[in-house]
Amino acid sequence: MIIIAMTLYLPQHIAFLTNRAWFYYNGDESVKLASAGVNSVLDSATSTVMVEKVKETVAMAANAGGSSIIGAAKEL
Repeated sequence: MIIIAMTLYLPQHIAFLTNRAWFYYNGDESVKLASAGVNSVLDSATSTVMVEKVKETVAMAANAGGSSIIGAAKEL
């Protein structure tokens, strides 16, 4: 009975442990693909222009009464 159990279940168990170790070592593939996509978007020229525009808007808001923005955040 032990020989039958070893031949039926041991290969499945070893495959499961191997797959789990591979996952822990290499990580999730979908996360790697998503981070690669985000990095490619962030590296594009359009995103650089958008980042500069956001920085300008934040600077203008801080100079033109940023206290109202902070006050609104405190109310929430």
